[in-house]
Amino acid sequence: MFWSDVGDRRGFTIFDTETLEHTHVDNPHRMFYNIYYEDTSYQTFDTREYENKIVRIIVRKKTDLKNFERFVDKLYASNVSELKIVENFQIQENEEFEAFESEDTLSILNRYVEEAKIDLDKSIVQKLISEVYQEACEMV
Repeated sequence: MFWSDVGDRRGFTIFDTETLEHTHVDNPHRMFYNIYYEDTSYQTFDTREYENKIVRIIVRKKTDLKNFERFVDKLYASNVSELKIVENFQIQENEEFEAFESEDTLSILNRYVEEAKIDLDKSIVQKLISEVYQEACEMV
């Protein structure tokens, strides 16, 4: 399972070899969760379902940094397995560029380089970005 599986119906199929019928069985457990943060109150936010899960916070609005930090601390206290934070910074150079919520960070960066109007070898730039991104992920 990968981040692209967020919200998708997962499970397995039982194939009856005698009748040639198949039956889908849903997996009731989810591993990946997206939380959309819009100055969400940490005090009323229920974190129980995120225990031992991989969580990504997508920040849409953050006006109070202390409240956001308490929100993140509450998620860590609920024993999330992994927590990623994605903030939407407006890209000033190219206002036509749009990051899609289903994309991971590296895909967004690669697509941005691909669509940029630069006189450089884009594959070299993308390779460099990938190496720096990998190194940054290993530091966490």
